[in-house]
Amino acid sequence: MRIYRDDIWRRSGGALVGIGLCAFGIYSLTMVPQAPDATLADRAMWWGITLNIAGVASFLLSWLAPDLSGVWCRSPRFPPRK
Repeated sequence: MRIYRDDIWRRSGGALVGIGLCAFGIYSLTMVPQAPDATLADRAMWWGITLNIAGVASFLLSWLAPDLSGVWCRSPRFPPRK
């Protein structure tokens, strides 16, 4: 696997999004024992798992994808009108 270092601002931004998603996922998983009933505990657990998967995918995609032009920010089809 090759780590790409071009377009550093977009890659860093995507990595920060991934870290933020993982942080919310970990917080959600730590709140499972404090849930008032089993339904909310189940929702918090699966929400935390989902956010952690999305965060890891976002972080890895930011550094391992060779071209980010269509991943994080799609370039406009037509130049903007003034």
